[in-house]
Amino acid sequence: MKMYFLAPLMGCIVLASTGIAATPSGIYYGAAATLQQAETALTKTVESRFGGELTPSQTYQTSAVVDENQLQWDGLVGIRFPFAEATQFIAIQAEVSLVGDDVSGRLDGEGQSPGRNLFGEAWPEEWSLETSRSYGITGKYGIQRALFGVFDVSLYGLLGARQTELDFFSTFYGCFQQAGCSVDEFRTDVSHINPELTMFVAGAGIETNLGLKTAFQVEVRFVGEASSDWGTDFAEGEQAVSVPVELVQEGTDLSMKLIRYF
Repeated sequence: MKMYFLAPLMGCIVLASTGIAATPSGIYYGAAATLQQAETALTKTVESRFGGELTPSQTYQTSAVVDENQLQWDGLVGIRFPFAEATQFIAIQAEVSLVGDDVSGRLDGEGQSPGRNLFGEAWPEEWSLETSRSYGITGKYGIQRALFGVFDVSLYGLLGARQTELDFFSTFYGCFQQAGCSVDEFRTDVSHINPELTMFVAGAGIETNLGLKTAFQVEVRFVGEASSDWGTDFAEGEQAVSVPVELVQEGTDLSMKLIRYF
């Protein structure tokens, strides 16, 4: 996985160190702009049965990354508890995504016939997915230190979980009849489902105070691999075709957050 946006993180950390010393605590709310580097793999298996007997199955895979690295906008609310004379803290934070990223890819048709004109072959397929909703909860533990003996900053690690529902669209073009098809008998069909992914996240961040009640954070999060699977069935005469599909996604997020304490 490419980590090309980790370099800007260092620059953000330097800029973030110009804060005003304070010890924030209590309930806070805020907003975040997140740059995602998500990688998605789509795998499908074509299983064909004739007269109840399974023929050798074929598995095909395609992968894609986030289109144009759009920004994801998040809202958040949390509570922070300082301890050890305000040199350390723990925090619990709830998050919801307001706008997500789009991912799209193509699975080229594969099979024994030159024109992919047999029922039960892997037809050409264009697919895309976008986030319809995403929310999560994150725990943080950090320390507050004086940077260069002048500026107070908080450095923290985080662990959390995220539940994401996706809109998955697939358009495929193929032969839906057992006897085979000529070119003008091919049909186009569209599939739409809403797979859900449960993702675990881990990362680190830095916070600097912009005043007594306002703070700026920069975070990098590593999103663990999550998967969802489903299936589609076709039948024509004595032949039945099952197409199990698995969607796997992982990624890395770089976020800039502005938060306000009550």
